[in-house]
Amino acid sequence: MQQFRVFEHGKRYRPLSQHYLERFGEKVFKVSISVAESCPNREGHNGAAVCIFCDEWGSAAYHQQREKPVREQIQINREAIRKRYRAEKFLIYFQAYTNTFGRFRELEYFYKEALKEKDVVGIVVGTRPDCLPKRVLQKFSEIARENYLSVELGVQTFDDAQLQFLSRGHDSASSLKAIRKLKTLPDVNLCVHLMFGLPDETDAQIRKTAEILSEQKVDGVKLHNLHVLRNTPLEKLYRESHFKPVDLEEYSRKVALFLENLSPKIAVHRLAAVASRWDELVAPQWTREKMKTTQFIDDFLAAKETWQGRCFEV
Repeated sequence: MQQFRVFEHGKRYRPLSQHYLERFGEKVFKVSISVAESCPNREGHNGAAVCIFCDEWGSAAYHQQREKPVREQIQINREAIRKRYRAEKFLIYFQAYTNTFGRFRELEYFYKEALKEKDVVGIVVGTRPDCLPKRVLQKFSEIARENYLSVELGVQTFDDAQLQFLSRGHDSASSLKAIRKLKTLPDVNLCVHLMFGLPDETDAQIRKTAEILSEQKVDGVKLHNLHVLRNTPLEKLYRESHFKPVDLEEYSRKVALFLENLSPKIAVHRLAAVASRWDELVAPQWTREKMKTTQFIDDFLAAKETWQGRCFEV
């Protein structure tokens, strides 16, 4: 049992802002852009259908900008964030679909273009465990020697039955292999994406997930609640009463359990998903509101008198 600790801003977990402050000495903001066009599942490479939760835009924040040149996307979105938050330093987030899948030379060009932009201090690349060939790892290592590079890896769960339910097209062994590969690159920051609220999810699985990520010494985690978007396979399951999203209180309990068993050195990028397009959200409706959801989870942790790393054993 670890002693009680408070992180930056009085949080009971290590927020991403604390990692950025320690790394850059000031606030840093992500600028999302859309350049990738697909993923292995959509191209039929894994014998799997599209992931059941993924919309047609591949989780893009600004899907309507995909046709614009990469530097124009950066400039538009950077200036909007600069104006809103008085931001001065930025990370370019290659978010939509799988940003190491195919078109390697073109993606390499996009990375370089992003790093040329004013006030950009690094890049963040979203990808999958099965899209990390040797040449991509070599390029990551090369970029990270001179620039901040974070890889956001969509693992979602380490349970193979749940991966099949999600139609991910890879297994948990592939996820562990990818994590270990990325951890051999000393200058690359690694953030793992996880989903809670999956069918037949147990507390033991949640604890084990925290233990695995702590053992592998990942740098960050980003948490999502499995939610239903329009025109996805998950919507059909929901309409047919084969899937029911967890409510906010139960989700908060799962997050608290995970954080209790997670190393306090790991940054928490996000506590829950936020629907980027409200018109597509089917359920649960609490996924609309980022600040209220975050505050609810913060209050839940305080009420339970728990915190990140409380049950973590070194």
